Amino acid sequence: MRIAVLNPNSSEAVTRSMARCLERQVALTDHQIDCHTLTSAPKGIETDEDVRAVAPKAADWVRSVEADACVIACFSDPGLTEAREVAGKPVFGIAESAYGRTLVLGQRFGVISLGQSSISRHRAMIERMGILSRLGGDRAVEMSVAEANDADRAASRIAAVGRQLREEDGADVLVLGCAGMGEQRERLQEETGCIVIDPVQAAVADAVAALDIGWVRPQPHV
Repeated sequence: MRIAVLNPNSSEAVTRSMARCLERQVALTDHQIDCHTLTSAPKGIETDEDVRAVAPKAADWVRSVEADACVIACFSDPGLTEAREVAGKPVFGIAESAYGRTLVLGQRFGVISLGQSSISRHRAMIERMGILSRLGGDRAVEMSVAEANDADRAASRIAAVGRQLREEDGADVLVLGCAGMGEQRERLQEETGCIVIDPVQAAVADAVAALDIGWVRPQPHV
């Protein structure tokens, strides 16, 4: 079966980074996992306006792609609700999947965000999921998508924010708040001693489980 992972921005560098981070999961499953780029989107999804503009495009892509399950790989989960309404297949958003994982991996989680404008969007989703009491903190690295995707350039700033979340906010699980940050996961885990979640890996793991176990909504009989 096939899992289609959509990078809903137009940065091929982010898509390649996601694919590298998924190599282990690709090797461990019989499912085909493919990463795709939404070429009509902006290079980065960083503002509320970006999220609104991309949401219908992401939903349309999910509806039309030939796949058994889909992942929308932007931490604002643009178009997730709309895609689920029209897709006829399991659809996962990386933020929702990552937040869900934190609940079984620790007691308090912290989010490493791109910028301050992202934090209010994250909080709104966390509140909708009913898990605000488990949030330790959400802190921004103040970087663009492109800057955060530069692993060497971003490493020290991401590590500094990770330590703040652990030491000042009491987080024992850290969530990387951008699909392009995934290559920081192992290094950050070693530096902070916290479990670190790459949200793209989390959503793909959910998609694999859904297909393996059969968590697929039956189609109504006509």
